[in-house]
Amino acid sequence: MLTILLSWLRGYVVLHISGSGQERLLNLALQRDIDVYDINWLTEDLLEVKAAWQELGRLKKIAKVTGCSLQIRRSQGLPFVYRYLRRRKTLAAGLLLFALGLLGLSQIVFQVQVLPQESLTHLDEQTVRQQAAELGIKPGALWRRLDFDQLAEQLKQNVAELSWVYIERQGTILNIKIAERSIYPEELENATIGAIWANRDALIEDVLIKHGQAMVNHGDTVQKGTLLVSPLADGRADAIIKARVWYEGYGEAPLKEKVVQEAAESRRLYKLLKGEAQLQIWGWPPAAEGENMTLESETLEGFQFNGRPLPLQVEVICAQTVFWRSNSEAEAKAKALAQAQSSIKAQIDGENQLLDEQVSYQLLAGDIWAADLRWECLEEIGERKR
Repeated sequence: MLTILLSWLRGYVVLHISGSGQERLLNLALQRDIDVYDINWLTEDLLEVKAAWQELGRLKKIAKVTGCSLQIRRSQGLPFVYRYLRRRKTLAAGLLLFALGLLGLSQIVFQVQVLPQESLTHLDEQTVRQQAAELGIKPGALWRRLDFDQLAEQLKQNVAELSWVYIERQGTILNIKIAERSIYPEELENATIGAIWANRDALIEDVLIKHGQAMVNHGDTVQKGTLLVSPLADGRADAIIKARVWYEGYGEAPLKEKVVQEAAESRRLYKLLKGEAQLQIWGWPPAAEGENMTLESETLEGFQFNGRPLPLQVEVICAQTVFWRSNSEAEAKAKALAQAQSSIKAQIDGENQLLDEQVSYQLLAGDIWAADLRWECLEEIGERKR
C-alpha cells in the first residue's frame, strides 16, 4: 500500500512496449537502475509496464537501441493532477473551496441524540435534550469547543433523575448516552436499604451503580465482607457488581471398583414384636446363592392405629450381587472429573458464567486417578445488608 502511494505521489506512466527486443530493454533498464514494475504480457509481442515518469526519457533512449516501440497509455499521479489543475484554475479553486467547506462543516454538530441504555420510566428524553442545549450541546455548536467529560458531569448534576451520562462524537452527530436513577416503590425499599458487601473473595470486573456510591472499581481485589457500595443520604444502595470468582473441586476414581447391584428378587417379612421376641406372620426371605450374593435388610417401624403404636415390624430383604469392574484410564479420569465438577457446582449459589476451566490429573497409590479442577467464573457478588 505504501509503495502504491509513493508511486502516485511521484507520478508514473503506463507503457506498451512492442518489438523484438523487449527482454533486452528490460534487462538494460534494470542494469541502469530504472524503476520498471508491474510487468504484464498482454500478447506474445505486446508488453505492458509501469515506470516513474522521470525515467521516460531514459527508457526512450534504450528503446532506440533495442529497436522497440514505446507507447504511453496513461499518465497518473500527483504531478499530472497538478499540471491538469494549473491549466484549469477555476476547477482547482472550486475543489479547494469544496475541501475547505467540507472541513469546516465537519467541525459543526448537526444532530444531538439522546440514547437511553435502558427503558426510561420517570425521565423524558426531551428534558435531557433541553438541559443539554442550555449547556451548549445543540446543533450548530463547534464540537472542538465542547469538553465532553465536564459537560456530562454538569448534565448529571442538572438532571437529578440521571445516574450516569456519557457523551461521544460520531462524525457530525453527538450521542448522549444516559442511565436513569432508580426510583424504588415502597414495597422494594427494604431490598435496597443499607450498604452492599462482597459475599466472597473475587476480582472486580464490572460495576454498574444504580443508586449509591461505588467503593471499588474495575480490577480491584476484594475479600468476603468488603464494602462495595455505600448508601446515599436516603440510606439506599443498589448496584450490579460483576466479579471473577475461582472455585476448586476434587474427585477420584479407581481403575478397579466394587459394584453392588440389587438382584431382581426381594421379599417382605411381617413380624409381631413383643420385647425381644419376634413372631413371623407373613413372607419369606430370598435365598442367597453363590459366593457373590449377599442379603441386605431394612426394617420399617412406627405403625399406628387410632394414634396408638402397633407391635408390628415390616422387614424388607433384598438380594444383592457384588462384583469388581475394571475401568480404563479414560473412564477413571472421566469419573474423577465428574466428581470434581459436582463438588464445585455444590459450592455455587446463583447464576454465573464459566470463563475458564483448568484440570490436572494424578495417579495415586492403589491405582486411583485423582482430578484437581479449577473454575474461573463471572458472577454477581453483591450482598445487601441493613
